Order: sequence, then structure tokens, then C-alpha cells
Amino acid sequence: MLEQLGKVSKSIDALLASDGFPKTIRPEYLRTAALDYPLNGGKRLRPAIVIWCCGLLGGTQEQALYPAAAAEVCHNWTLVHDDIIDQDPTRRNRPACHVALMNEVRGRFGLSEDEAARTGRDFAILTGDVQQGWANDLLLRATDHGVAPKVVVGLMRRFQELANRDLISGEALDVEFSLRPVESIELDEVREMLMGKTGALLRFCAEAGAMIALETDDPETPEVKKLGEFALAAGNAFQLRDDYLGIFGEFKTLGKPIGGDLREGKATLLLLSALRMADPAARTQLLRMLGRREYTQHDLDIVRGIMVDSGAAGSLNSEAEDLADKARRILNEFPKNKFRTYLLGLVDYLITREK
Repeated sequence: MLEQLGKVSKSIDALLASDGFPKTIRPEYLRTAALDYPLNGGKRLRPAIVIWCCGLLGGTQEQALYPAAAAEVCHNWTLVHDDIIDQDPTRRNRPACHVALMNEVRGRFGLSEDEAARTGRDFAILTGDVQQGWANDLLLRATDHGVAPKVVVGLMRRFQELANRDLISGEALDVEFSLRPVESIELDEVREMLMGKTGALLRFCAEAGAMIALETDDPETPEVKKLGEFALAAGNAFQLRDDYLGIFGEFKTLGKPIGGDLREGKATLLLLSALRMADPAARTQLLRMLGRREYTQHDLDIVRGIMVDSGAAGSLNSEAEDLADKARRILNEFPKNKFRTYLLGLVDYLITREK
């Protein structure tokens, strides 16, 4: 599966690197920023889901490639904005977009630290905005690559519903959670948020591949709906693994700070489960760990111990496996071919990955 994922990555890399849309973005450092995340790393999971779901139902990679690239660029604009919201300084072992732009404008215009930080954030917001336009443009250009205009209109409508409205709503709920006492947030509220923030774009990817293959503009088509459900289950499993790695991962592998969710007091399923399952003393200790500017290795060891000893880490991993099983069951309802094999391998990867 990883070999096939690498092939998808090369195809997406080549398309994005040669695409004409970003060439007229001004100023030039905004263009550089718009290209940075899409061209520098990333797992390319979303493009793979588009292409492989299309192939699963008899479509071709040529038809799916531009919608797949659109999904990847869309994913990257959400990362740019997410890094601003979360105040994350790095992404993929590189400065986050707003940090890179802060450094750029400070050197270019001689701004103070505060002025540069604000202006860097402003330009990063614009970076995400222009990437969203790029994603829309890529999707619309599928009409030039074997996808009927009627289908592209259906895809674009679904794109706005899922990749924009539902995803942004999920992000907004996540931000709202940060304004509430963490103890007041229910586990099912977090699951609902994840269906938007993480699941919505993955759902679009699976549905888009199916709609292209079946030449339909109707997302209610049974095969389309079923693959959307597969992607939601796989996406939630992916996010649970992400939350786990945010505490138990390694910086060099993950490419972003460990403990970021603790610093923000983010209401992850892992944290909420630990607060509910830990004994009173451990619960109090865990609450005291939230919101620190930095975490030493000793701090992380304490948090990890509480999450393991309370059973929260095991519970999270069990839920992720249950979601992965659901995704596998759905896939196994489809005819056996190489694309089903790739998608099944992807599910396994999502819950075992280290980055």
C-alpha cells in the first residue's frame, strides 16, 4: 500500500508543482507561502482516497487526479489556519506558515516583533484563503480531464457542503471547546466535532471518487453513500491516532511539538477519557498540567502514566480499532480488486502510523 501511496504522491506533486494557478499570486512571498505546505511533505492520504475509490468502481486516475489535487490543497489551507489557531510554531519539521511569514516580513520591512507576528498571521490567513481558491479551481478543471460538467457541478456542490461548511463548523466547535471548562465537554460532543473537522473532507474524497467513477452528480447514490461512511469511520480512527501521537509520539517523527493539545487544554477524547477514568488525585494532577507554555520530558511522562494507568489510552486505541473494523467491513462489501486492497491497507496504516 505504501508503494502505491508513493505513486499517488508523485502524481500529485507533479501536478501541483506545474500548475499555473499560483503563478500570478502577489506578492511573491505570499505565492511562496501558498506553495509551501502543498509541495513539502504530507501523506497524500486524501488524494489516494479519491483515486482509489474511483478505481474501486471502475474509474480512472486521469479522471480523478484534479479532484484529488483539489482535496490535497484544501487540506493544506485548513492546516495553515489550524496552525494559526493552535499557535503551533512548526509543521513537518519546518516553521509553520505564519511563523515563516513573520520572519519574512520582519526582515523585509524591519518590523518589531509584535508587528511582525501580527502581520505574519495576517498573511497566513490570506495564504489559506488563496489556497481555498486554488482548490476550487483545480476541482472545476476536472471538466478538462474526462469528468462530465454535470458531475463536476455535483462535486463542487458537495465540496462546499463537506470540505467547507461542515469542516469549518467542526473547526469552530473545536475553538468553542477551548472557551469552556474542559470538564463540561461531553465525549459525544467531541465525536460530533471530529466528524466535521477531520471526517468531512475525507468523506468528500471517497464520495468524489465514487461519483466520478459512476458518472453521477447525486451523492445519495448507494455506493457513494457507503464509501462516504467508510471514509467517516476511517477518518475518525485517523484522528484518534493523531490525538494519541500528540501525547505519545516523538517530535522528530511527528514534525510538530508533543504536548500541544495539553498546552491548549484541547478537549480530545484521550484527555476527556483520562479525566473521567483517573482516580481523584491523578485527575487533579492532570488538570494542573493543562495550559503550560512548555512541557519537559518529566511532565510528559507524568501525563502518559496517568493516561495509561487510568485505561484512557487503551480505551482510545480500542475505539480506533472498532472504527477501523467498521471501515473494513464496508470495503469488503465491494468487489475484490487491487483498489480495495489498497484501501484496506490504508485503514491498517491509519491506526498504526507513527507520524
